[in-house]
Order: sequence, then C-alpha cells, then structure tokens
Amino acid sequence: MHPARSLAVLTVATLLTATTIDARSWRPAQVPNGSQIGCILCHMSPGGGDARNAFGLEIENGFLDGRNVAWGPDLTALDSDGDGATNGQELLDPDGVWAIGDDNPGDFSAVTLPGDEDSVPPPPDNTAVAASTWAKVKTALRDLLD
Repeated sequence: MHPARSLAVLTVATLLTATTIDARSWRPAQVPNGSQIGCILCHMSPGGGDARNAFGLEIENGFLDGRNVAWGPDLTALDSDGDGATNGQELLDPDGVWAIGDDNPGDFSAVTLPGDEDSVPPPPDNTAVAASTWAKVKTALRDLLD
C-alpha cells in the first residue's frame, strides 16, 4: 500500500477509535437520574461519543474529578443550557445533595435535560418546599456522619 494511503487509513481509524473511546458509559450514573437518561445527558445523540451538549461541555470544562463527574451544589446551581432552570432543577436535585449510590430523586417523568434548552421543567409547585427541606436534613445528616 502507498505510504500516503496507509497514513490516511491509520488517521481515519484513529479518529473513529478516539470518538468511540470518548463515550464514558458509567458517567450518566454519576448525576441524579442520569442512569435513566443515558448518554444524551451530555452528548448530542443518545449513543454518545459525539459532540457534547451544553451540560456535557460544562462538565468537561470544570466538573470532572479525575474521570468522574463532580456533582454537587456548584454544578447544580448552574443553568448550562440557558433555559431558566438550573441543572439541579432539571435533574430533580436542586440543592446538589444527591450522591452516587443514592436513589434517584423525584419522579423521573419530571426530569428534563440540562443540556437542551428546549427541555424545560414545568414551573415549581409547593412540593419544592418539601424537597428543599429534605435536602437540608440530608446535608445535615451527612455532615454529622462525616
């Protein structure tokens, strides 16, 4: 095979492999309700491995702790997609107290995508008070146990 053709084939193969490796199948489970959403939580397509959406870019550019998502109050408070709802509101953890291993908060049918400006939660109702209160209790208990 001609050297230039070999180099082209090798380059294409490398790019295809890099894109496939880029998808991290374990990451959705590192944010609340992410395990039920899948790769589209951070990527433009459900299969992942392609370009990141606004939420995925936010994580990539400041919320990775090694290879893991650093979910917490700072990432929760941001509105990555600019739709008027914080990432925490969209994933039903408005205070950022969910941790890996916890049950997913809220009713999954109310989850919206923090990387998609067209995916917006409905206006809050009175249950937000109860959720916020529980979040404060949960935080206080974690602080006591730590």
